[in-house]
Amino acid sequence: MISKLPAGWTEHRFDSLGSTMDAARDMAESGGGDRILVRADMQSGGRGRYGRSWTSEAGNLYLTVILRENRPLSDCAQLSFAASLALADAIPLDTVRLKWPNDVLIRGCKTAGILLEAGGEAARPWILIGIGVNVAHHPVDTPYAATSLEAEGLATDLDALCREIALGIDHWRGIWHKQGATALHRAWLDRAKGVGERIRVRLRERQLDGVFEALDGDGRLIVRTDDENRHAIAAGDVFFD
Repeated sequence: MISKLPAGWTEHRFDSLGSTMDAARDMAESGGGDRILVRADMQSGGRGRYGRSWTSEAGNLYLTVILRENRPLSDCAQLSFAASLALADAIPLDTVRLKWPNDVLIRGCKTAGILLEAGGEAARPWILIGIGVNVAHHPVDTPYAATSLEAEGLATDLDALCREIALGIDHWRGIWHKQGATALHRAWLDRAKGVGERIRVRLRERQLDGVFEALDGDGRLIVRTDDENRHAIAAGDVFFD
């Protein structure tokens, strides 16, 4: 039985695409509205952060959500936290944790990733939230441990999972609208891996080692290094000791 999306959502479903992000961007730039979901059974050109390839075989969930916001484009990066929380809600396991900035872990192993892009007119920008979930399988040749929902003992219906993610985005987006980014950050930190612990952050030209203390008001990672300096990091790859 197919579980339909919540009221107000529109789905475009494809057997195969180069990338749901590319297809969604075309729709957004052509005037596509709010809460549009682009989904493919397979992708030939799926990608993650920094243009890294994302393995996209059939059996996993690949989708991009198009949202429209009546607020400055610079504020919309907070939607990555809303999407992370929505994914955590959709996976019924106590071992789910969130990794800054946009990964979902089970038992410390990467299970899902999020990619955020935005553009359009300043008065009503569009935001693309690309989501990939390892459902039936996961990569093995990666610099970090990975897993899938099936490997964790979850029999998952892709349509039902898609619906739960959409419901979660509605919920956490609403929290953001009503209570602001701080409420999102507080909820995210409650589920985050590594808070108060030592981490390594790989930046483009250097590496920082220190303690993961918090998020700042913009959602940047605050790391306290051994010299007691605090660094606000907007982008980087986090590794745990």
